[in-house]
Order: sequence, then C-alpha cells, then structure tokens
Amino acid sequence: MVGVTTSRRSLGSRTLALGLVLGLGAGFLGGLGVRWLDGAVAEAAEDRTPPPPRRHSRYDKLSSFARSLAIIERDYVLPVDGEALVEGAMMGMVGSLDPHTAYLPPDEAKMLLEDIDGTFGGVGIVVSLRTAESGRLQLEILEVLDGGPASTEGLTAGDVIVSIEGRPVAQYVDLFEAISTMRGPIGSEVHFTVEREGVEPRDVRLQRARIDSEAVTFERVDDDVGVIRLRDFQAQSTAQIREALRALGAERAGGVTAVVLDLRDNGGGLLGEAIGVADLFLSRGIIVKTRGREGTMIAQARASAARTYSKLPLAVLINKGSASASEIVAAALQDHGRAAIVGERSYGKGSVQSPHYLPNGGMLKLTTALYYSPRDRVIQAAGVMPDIIADGTPVGSADTRPEIVPEDQVEGHLSPAALGGEEPAPARPSPPSSGEQVPAAEVDVGAIQLEAAVAQVKLIRKLQR
Repeated sequence: MVGVTTSRRSLGSRTLALGLVLGLGAGFLGGLGVRWLDGAVAEAAEDRTPPPPRRHSRYDKLSSFARSLAIIERDYVLPVDGEALVEGAMMGMVGSLDPHTAYLPPDEAKMLLEDIDGTFGGVGIVVSLRTAESGRLQLEILEVLDGGPASTEGLTAGDVIVSIEGRPVAQYVDLFEAISTMRGPIGSEVHFTVEREGVEPRDVRLQRARIDSEAVTFERVDDDVGVIRLRDFQAQSTAQIREALRALGAERAGGVTAVVLDLRDNGGGLLGEAIGVADLFLSRGIIVKTRGREGTMIAQARASAARTYSKLPLAVLINKGSASASEIVAAALQDHGRAAIVGERSYGKGSVQSPHYLPNGGMLKLTTALYYSPRDRVIQAAGVMPDIIADGTPVGSADTRPEIVPEDQVEGHLSPAALGGEEPAPARPSPPSSGEQVPAAEVDVGAIQLEAAVAQVKLIRKLQR
C-alpha cells in the first residue's frame, strides 16, 4: 500500500508505467553506421570495414549494443544522456517479454519496496487512473486510509483528482509521476483540485505525513459473523489476520462463529504471506505449486497443522480486482473445499515475478514461473471462478469493474501453453456475456456481495452443526 497508490496494480487499469519506452532497445539500433546529410547517405569511414565473422556468443550481442550506444552518444544530433539510453534499452528488452516483467529504475524500485514494507510518507489515499466520459484523464480515489491527511480533510472514495500542484492530471507522463508528485518529505504540503459529483470543485492543501498502512481491517456483523478485509499481502499480513481473528473472539465462547475473508480489489503482494494466510485455515495439504519452463515443478508449499482455524466456517470474497496472491489463497481454499468463494471471477494473474536488484539501484522484476492450485488448476489468464456469483444482478452477468482489463485480454499476456504445458480450463464456466450488463449506479454492489458472503457462511455454519 502506498500513501497514494495504484488500485491493482496492473489489473488492466493504468498503473505504474513500467516500460514506457517499449521497443526502444530495438528501435534505436536501426540504420546504424550511416549519417544523413541533406537527404543523402554518407558512410562513416570507420564503418566501411566489413564486420568480423559471426561467432555464436551472447557477448557478440553486447558488443553490438555497446558500439551502437557509442555511436549514438557521439553522432546524435543532440546531446544525449547515456544512462537514460541504457535504461530505455532495458525497458525495451523486458517489454518484449510479458506485461509483468519490468525494469524498475531506482526511484520506482524504491517506491515498490515502500509499498511492500507498508510504511511511507504520503497523503493516505488509494487511486486509479481513468478516463472520464469527457475524455479527460483523472485520478479516482478508491479508498481513503483512516487517520491520514486525506481522511482529516474529508476526502472520500469516489472523489476525483483533476490536477496536482496546479498541473492537470492529463499532463503527467504516467501514474507513477503523478504519485511521485503527491509523495514528498513528511511535513511538506501538496496541493490538488478535487471534484465530487454535485459539488463545485475545490482546492485541497494537505500536509504529508507518515502513513503506516494497515493491511488488515475487521468488523463484527450480525453479532456472530466477523468480516476481515485484507487490502494487500504486505509483510506481517498473516500475523495481522491472526490478531484480527483473536480480537473477533474466533477462539473463545461468545466470539464470532463464522468469518468472511474479503479479498476484493486485493492486487496481491508477497507470496510468503499468501501461503501464510491460506495456512491459517488449512491443517494439511498443498497450498500452491510453482512450475517453470516446460511445466517443470519448481516448488510447492504445504499447510502445517499448527495453530490453524481449520474448522471455522469461512467464505472468501473476490472480484475482478483480486489478483495474484489473492487468487492463490482463494484457489487453495476452494480446491480443499475449505471455504465458499463468493463474488466475481478474479483477474487471472498467476505468474511469479522474482526481483533482481541491480548495481544502479534499479530492479529487474522477472517472470520465472506460473502458479497452480493444489489440484493443478492454472490461475494465469484463467482466474478463479466463485462458487456463488454475486455482482448485483439477478442473472450474474454484470461487469462491475469495466475499467479493469482482465489478464487474458492484456496484450502480450503469458499463456501457460507457451511454457510447454497444457492450459487447463477454469474450474467453472464463465458467467454469461460479462460487460454487457452493468448495475445501475444506485445499486451498492459491494454491499450486495458482502450480504451474499455473510448469508453463505451462515449456511455453512448451519450445515456443520
């Protein structure tokens, strides 16, 4: 979570713009060895020598790249920044792979680590970049973190930020730049203009503060059902959920007797925390498998029998914004028959990204494997289909998050078949014609989904007694 962060965090919506210079690595290599003078081609003297015989070595490629870089630095019509050229080439290189492989420059790598750590300076809002009906680019506030500067100022979910520091959102290169502008030293101020439906736009000036983002919130509903919401899988998320279960009294008489785990709009996070959360509710069996090239098994995580809530009636809420670690947890609990999965089909991000830290402070986030459920169901580009579809319509065909493009519709998405294995079908058929029917604005889909999950977990509790 970040003081100002993305809402899923690819999820098809515009998120941190990693790899904006896609193709640059290939693009600036074209036409090397010539100079254009008044429309004619003049060969550089040093380039007349025929190339040496080709050797089969990866270092030949590096030699060509180094020569290309030297020529550009020497002959390009304007002075160039050599470091920027190299970063652009790296972005172009990883851009030829899959959407989740990325090179993060040092400032973006730093922001990612802050998100994972869960402690940072900011204003305390969760935002998504979207295009309004008018065609104007704007930031929609999806959530306001309790106790943060934005909460104190009275900002709420649904408010729209149209300018930051007097600069329209559309003028920012990407969401990362907008977020970076809103972050800053603790105690400094940031100014932006906010619009709310039916209310005149207003200028807001907030003092940045240290944001200690709690990944877990919980409440008790209907006296005996607990609802635990997990925002993302940060460090200590498992411990925080265990603490929430204790606070709700799941281990004692008079406490809650059933729980809903809300993973909606949870874009993922740390694999170890996903395994830990699933392990809280499973006493045995496989939680997740990872397979690499040609379907080769890399690792599998198993549940432990210690200190689990394996008998507690459980329902899990997911939606189109639930991805990665959320899907691992939902698929594991579904495969073991441990929980009822309620809501909408999840995003379908089932690939493993391994971080590789680089000498310049940047990071290579590389896809190295795919996740599979305990029953070998593929998650990548398939997602998790709920047992109970709840989207605010009687027939279950609404797309409640049309701004999110699911993984299987993202250009260049990784297909499990590309790794040499078969591509299993989802466990259940997709709901009909998703996207054609959208709930009316006055329908509170979130409340309907929560009610459905509470009703389902009560039914589970009744059947267990």
